[in-house]
Amino acid sequence: MDGTWGHARADGADTRRIGAADLASYLPERGWRDSAMADAPGQARFRCARISADITVTRSACRFARAYDATIAHAGATAMLVFGESGCSRFDMDGSGATVLPGDVWLMRAGELRRRTPPGVTAGMTVIKFDAARLAEVLGEHRGAAAMRLGRNVCARACLGGVLDNPLDSPLDRLLAEGQSLALLARWLGPPPEAVSGVSGEDARRLARVVEMLTADLSAPPSLDTLAAAAEMSHVRLNRCFRKAYGVTVFEWLRGYRLDRARRCLDDPEQSVTEVAFRCGFSSSSHFAAAFRERFRCSPHQYRRGRGSASADDAFAG
Repeated sequence: MDGTWGHARADGADTRRIGAADLASYLPERGWRDSAMADAPGQARFRCARISADITVTRSACRFARAYDATIAHAGATAMLVFGESGCSRFDMDGSGATVLPGDVWLMRAGELRRRTPPGVTAGMTVIKFDAARLAEVLGEHRGAAAMRLGRNVCARACLGGVLDNPLDSPLDRLLAEGQSLALLARWLGPPPEAVSGVSGEDARRLARVVEMLTADLSAPPSLDTLAAAAEMSHVRLNRCFRKAYGVTVFEWLRGYRLDRARRCLDDPEQSVTEVAFRCGFSSSSHFAAAFRERFRCSPHQYRRGRGSASADDAFAG
């Protein structure tokens, strides 16, 4: 990372200006690029990628010997979805301010902003940047301060896995990451889910977060401890809330979801039963067949043969 270093201020802070050309230079045409800030008074590492023409993502970890002030100038109006992961950083823009702490999720809107990182701590965060002009109609519904705290998500890495784990090598990779980035923004801008079955609105939002993590990769769901951390609950309370909302525990719900998803996949004759099994997170076709029979009272092959008959519809409704 280049940019322009200034002289240390009277309070001992180092200063730096990072312009639009500097920001653009960090971004590869495809895939990810790892960078480090040149001549920084400490360590500053960045992993950057261009998801689409108007969406980029940066994951950073910075630790400075002295307080560090940066002025960051984008090429135009930019909306930033900021996930705090460690340490803290202070942002100021257009008369608004934000202190990003671990677990915080912020929306910031600015062409230029200032960031201060205190000394002696590792400040880590992931920032997804969107062209504000593209999202003008959506952002217009959220008028107010240029910085708005949207909530907390103490397990940012799990929430962002669909984007951060994407190789972004092919057009299809980037299309998938674009959809996931926009979905993240929509979820955090949207209102909390309605309370269900005695679960409060805030708990409903947390359960929605857990459901999103469970269904992101059916073959490798997060552990119960990871899900509980993301929901800011103990695993006992998480299972209790799931029972209130859905009538089953977390992984009982996941098993039912996998089977319902598999039944829909079996309607596609182009997918073999084995492909459906692995696509829906079952370790083997035999395990899938046993679970399917227990739930729907027939084998996957019998379901395909009987699909469309009234008796089959009755048998598969439960």
